[in-house]
Amino acid sequence: MAENDPLIYREENGITTIEINRPEKKNAIGFECWELFDRYFSDLKSNQRIRALVITGHPTDIFSAGVDVTPSDKFIMDMFQGVQNQDIEKLIAGFANIQSILTKLAHLAFPTIAAINGICYSGAAELALACDIRVAKEGSVICFQETRLGLIPDLGGTVRLGKLVGPGRAKDLIFSARKIGASEAKQLGFVNHVFPKENFRSHVTEYVKSITANGPMAMRIVKEIIDSTISMDEDQALTFERERAAANVLSGQCIEGITAFLGKKSPKWTVKAGSG
Repeated sequence: MAENDPLIYREENGITTIEINRPEKKNAIGFECWELFDRYFSDLKSNQRIRALVITGHPTDIFSAGVDVTPSDKFIMDMFQGVQNQDIEKLIAGFANIQSILTKLAHLAFPTIAAINGICYSGAAELALACDIRVAKEGSVICFQETRLGLIPDLGGTVRLGKLVGPGRAKDLIFSARKIGASEAKQLGFVNHVFPKENFRSHVTEYVKSITANGPMAMRIVKEIIDSTISMDEDQALTFERERAAANVLSGQCIEGITAFLGKKSPKWTVKAGSG
């Protein structure tokens, strides 16, 4: 990937990093970015080498100002045409396209982390919501400002935010379109961890490595259980947990983990064992 591409993609030691790279636009996410995200998420779905994904912004002080609302951007152009022609199907198709991209992200089998390193507005916050975990740099600002423009968080954000922080808090953030800092975002449950400004990326790397050090199959199954059982009653959920727990044990990965633990060594997870 060239350093001037709108998304910078890297793989290193089983960790993929995607950096939003449009600093001249405050990393606003245009249609080309969405197409690249779609391609990368599709490729990652079948990539057995990857243990975690980190999405962040480039340079180091900007995550993203949200969706690029430039009238010439295809997503915005289609939206304007839909309004002009009163074509509700065209509008629904446009929203469905971006929602499907973020659903691909949400359904990746391994842990996904949004490393919020600065402003994180609207569509960028919806991108972060589709990740499993959100960490933020001190001084970061998050805002669901769509209602200021007469819009709503329509890329899945209205649904995901309510599930994450609760209906009352979600309504407060969306109705008021107010800006919140990293500390309040953590208090509300939007952000899991806040790291210092200094050496933020090093803190993120250390945190992600603490995740990838664990059994890959176990993490995939835990993610599957948590995501799948939210809407189940307790008996259904416990049955599902037992079934997936048995599948995890049958993978044999726990033998490596227990043996390493008893031998006071670090486990050596294999790609085959973690392929799930």
